[in-house]
Amino acid sequence: MSKIAFMGAGKMAEAILKQLLRVGWAEKEETVLSDVDMARLEMMAAAYGANTAASNLDAARDAEIILLAVKPQKLEDVLREISSVVNESQTVISIAMGKSTEFIEALLPDGSPVVRVMPNNPAMVGAAVSVLSYGRNAGDTARDKAREIFSCLGDVYELDEKLQDEAMAISGCGPAYFYVLAEALCDAGVRLGLDRALTLKLVTGTMIGAGMMLRDSGQHPAHLKDMVTSPGGSTIAALEALDEAGLRNAFYKAVTAAWRRAKEV
Repeated sequence: MSKIAFMGAGKMAEAILKQLLRVGWAEKEETVLSDVDMARLEMMAAAYGANTAASNLDAARDAEIILLAVKPQKLEDVLREISSVVNESQTVISIAMGKSTEFIEALLPDGSPVVRVMPNNPAMVGAAVSVLSYGRNAGDTARDKAREIFSCLGDVYELDEKLQDEAMAISGCGPAYFYVLAEALCDAGVRLGLDRALTLKLVTGTMIGAGMMLRDSGQHPAHLKDMVTSPGGSTIAALEALDEAGLRNAFYKAVTAAWRRAKEV
């Protein structure tokens, strides 16, 4: 019996597998991967020593945890493929955007424990934010397993599923917002004459430091912003320019667009 079976071997599956092995939650012999991309499977097996399966059905059979890491458009096909071997003793965890636990439960045998979770891109470095929601059959055992797994990747939060897509628009898509902001700041620094490599270091260190201040101080971002905004100074001039450019409204629109897209999948 494998401890965890991955349906799909993409980037997020790799990030999860890498962290679970790194912290010792599972041994490589206890993991199995399946994917239609054989080259990808071979790479993962070589890199992490995980087992591979000829099909999703073979991977899911007798696995303690089944992790659905396929694209939302492929989820129904995978669920229909594995439903004959899924049972109540297994925990099914899905990271497919926009697909509800109810949708998943309807395609699996009655009583199947289902957990829905949206980890984000920093899982690759063990600094993820993961938001968990539970299906109607997910009891204490399934919930504990899910929390245990995603705690290996970073911070874990629990949320009523009706707000899962809203959280996804913030934390799931959020890293991309910060990468775009970092890129823009780097370009702005170069425009002023700074070396690009140095500018990237300045931006990266500043973003990490500001994030740590938010996390560790427990103070509202508006208060922290005021701490670096002197009367008549450079920061307030910069903030005025950002407001004039519509930065806040751009974020409102971006998050709403992400949320709407999740509803369409």
